[in-house]
Amino acid sequence: MTKAGFIWSVIGASVLVAAGCATYPDAATTRGIAEKMVREDFTAPAPGLLKRLEQDKAQQLCSKIGGAALTQEEAAEVVKLSRASIQYPASGKLVGDWKIGNTLAHDGAGDRIQGGQLEKRKENGGLCQNCHALAPGEINVGNVGPSLTGYGLQRGNSEAIARLTYERIYNAWAFTPCSNMPRLGATRHLNPDQITHLVAFLIDPQSPINSKR
Repeated sequence: MTKAGFIWSVIGASVLVAAGCATYPDAATTRGIAEKMVREDFTAPAPGLLKRLEQDKAQQLCSKIGGAALTQEEAAEVVKLSRASIQYPASGKLVGDWKIGNTLAHDGAGDRIQGGQLEKRKENGGLCQNCHALAPGEINVGNVGPSLTGYGLQRGNSEAIARLTYERIYNAWAFTPCSNMPRLGATRHLNPDQITHLVAFLIDPQSPINSKR
């Protein structure tokens, strides 16, 4: 190809790209196209798995095209919806057994698709260690979220702290709209009783997470 031909090819490609950008669909249309592609490409032998494609209202608000920021009204709506989603254990007790919570915090099993079916498991795990530092001295921990080491030592274990901790684990979006924290209770990944055990793991003075060493 001659130099002139190459230049005209580049110009022609640029014009086509510009034309494509000029006719790019709006955000609502783009969302519709993207969701259609996902629905068509996600296949699951178990019909129940297809429910994962359905976004609730809070998720829709948090899934803005291009990562656009929420308006104040949208953020307030996410908080409102998230608070409304929180359910408490039938017993009314918000603090369970820290030993069970310790196991849940290190267990990542549950809700996984294996051979086209949901993993058969009596209880799911929370896998808190995937994103947070937990007990002092643990090495296999994450740093995506804030460190939880000494959580109870720093905050105490009052009824108010227990409730705050429970609600944050159940649905963190009630406090920080669209955060990366999984909505463990709102999505039914963990049940209320399991969350009480995680609360105990975080605030019980006997829990290894509150070790003073």
